[in-house]
Amino acid sequence: MKSSRVFLVLMSLLIVFNLAACSSKLSDSVADVGNEKVTSTEYKFFLGLVKMDMEGTGGVADKDAVAKKAFWDGKEGNEPRKTIAKNKAIDKLHELKILLINAKKEKYKLEEADLTQIKATVDELIQSEGAGKREDADKKVKEKFSVSIDEYEAIYKDYYLAYNKYAGDIVKGMNVTDEQIKARYGKDEPKYNTEMRTVKHVLVMTKDQATNQPLPADKLKEKEKLANDILSKAKAGEDFDALVKQYSEDPGSKDKNGQYSFGKNQMVQEFEDFAFNPSVKEGDIGMVKSIHGYHIIKFIKSGTYFENEKENIRATLQSESIKAKIDKWKTEKEYSLTKDQAAIDNVQI
Repeated sequence: MKSSRVFLVLMSLLIVFNLAACSSKLSDSVADVGNEKVTSTEYKFFLGLVKMDMEGTGGVADKDAVAKKAFWDGKEGNEPRKTIAKNKAIDKLHELKILLINAKKEKYKLEEADLTQIKATVDELIQSEGAGKREDADKKVKEKFSVSIDEYEAIYKDYYLAYNKYAGDIVKGMNVTDEQIKARYGKDEPKYNTEMRTVKHVLVMTKDQATNQPLPADKLKEKEKLANDILSKAKAGEDFDALVKQYSEDPGSKDKNGQYSFGKNQMVQEFEDFAFNPSVKEGDIGMVKSIHGYHIIKFIKSGTYFENEKENIRATLQSESIKAKIDKWKTEKEYSLTKDQAAIDNVQI
């Protein structure tokens, strides 16, 4: 699968809040949630996403058809994997429909800016899967997700309404205090007060990446010159993220714009000495050499573990809160799930 934003959006249907979204006008139904239909097309789409997720976590995503068949013929505990996948897909659709019912009840709708964003996402899908040709993209999307481009667009519209707008507003209204964050993870004051530094860097390696041995002398000179050239460009004001993307040989940070956040005794000494130098200020740029090579470093900020992590912790608490809210809705008659088990069983994995 290509790593485009389009398919990150698709995978986010499985990750963000553990929820999902879809349209009720695509085909015949396999279930009802209140007055909302769950169509077979929606179900096949979500089942496909669950299948991809389970194959990934099960380590068979890149295996051949024989290995995948053995995986799906197997069990997790005492339950067949196929049954688990089908239950997960229905559960995600149940949660989605609950959000859509509430969004419609509160008269949420897609604005022009939302529709523009959705169109842009669909256009990216067509570009990434069909090199701009809708017909070619349509074929590939049907193979991967059992839906056409038009059906995908309908699904994404409902996803956007349910998550970006309705669930997004719920999250914005959740007040999570610093005290609650500390309480959630235990009042470990020494840990929270641990000094941390955030930097970005470009690594120019002085070792052969295949053998992990030092490069020959002539190559080392080339690397030193390159590192000094990058340092000059960075100090002259060139976009540091762009320099990371173009030059960095650090696989651990290149896709994160070269960024690391760390405490003491977590990095090589030369790297740490730069980051924890009390005279270094936000935006300062310098270069150090370690056993790995030349590090062109931009200092981003200092802080503590708590300051660095609290927004991630806050997001976790918000996610748990909205999940609890949906779980409560599931128990209410208005959002009850009625399945057509025969129709569900008829869908093959």
